[in-house]
Amino acid sequence: MKSYRHSLPPLDGLIFFEAAARHMSFSATAAELLVTQTAVSKRIQQLEAHLGVALFQRSGRVLALTDEGRKLSQQTAILLDFAESALASITARPETPVRIAANSAVSMFWLSPLLRQFGLSDQACPVELVISDMPAALHNSNNDIAILHGTGNWAGRTAVPLFPDVLVPVISPQLATQMGISCGQSLSLIPPDARPPLLNFPRVTPEWTNWDNWDTTQAMKGWQQVNCGTYARSVGAALEGQGIALANPFILAAELKAAQLMQLSPIAQSTRHAYYITHTSTRPLTADAIGLLGLLSSTNERS
Repeated sequence: MKSYRHSLPPLDGLIFFEAAARHMSFSATAAELLVTQTAVSKRIQQLEAHLGVALFQRSGRVLALTDEGRKLSQQTAILLDFAESALASITARPETPVRIAANSAVSMFWLSPLLRQFGLSDQACPVELVISDMPAALHNSNNDIAILHGTGNWAGRTAVPLFPDVLVPVISPQLATQMGISCGQSLSLIPPDARPPLLNFPRVTPEWTNWDNWDTTQAMKGWQQVNCGTYARSVGAALEGQGIALANPFILAAELKAAQLMQLSPIAQSTRHAYYITHTSTRPLTADAIGLLGLLSSTNERS
């Protein structure tokens, strides 16, 4: 087995030499390494003694590298850079991502553009997005931040109102034109032969509203329904011109502004529920989580 113990000089001597070769000054080297000028001179002399060659030509306070010094200088910088990289590869720890959770529609239509904005900003950090319509996944205590639907009271979480629980019928402008439906028109005024299908989705919790419990007057009775797997899929089908979806206009603000969807009426609003930005109150938030929370909160203030 090869031993470097006797063939290599003390490695701190190479650090002193590399700095001295850059500065061409023992005093500047001492200032960088936070030692005395005498300590620098002594380490260089020890390195020269070990190698058996002079590395510097000294003329008073003026230094110049010898031929051997120039050769060693070129290789020492590479050696130290490699050593630094090798040590960093085993000591570096991956950053813990900020874990944020939201249901499928909020994640895809409202949150994803904000995460992209955050990821391109100076505050960017690793983010783990949990997309689920299952309450257990959203309420998981491991989530640093969660966009939740409800009354605003959750154990272990601080909640700030985001936007109200409003649901309106939305349709693609192309399908509306095809069926002769105008912007803001009441569904009850659409004749039976011009009724697009209603795009429905499962009620994951009793607090959710879909086409089955949105209309309490039975005015929608007899409309054809198409069952979609998720709330987000029903919105996607509406964007594709397959029918009329129920959606929160705050979640779909970008799609409505871009005229990808058109709002009809009437509007149904829950007086008991809303969407909230929540975060853990049982443990301190990291600086990264605070930065992301600040972006979401400022967006909430502007909306």
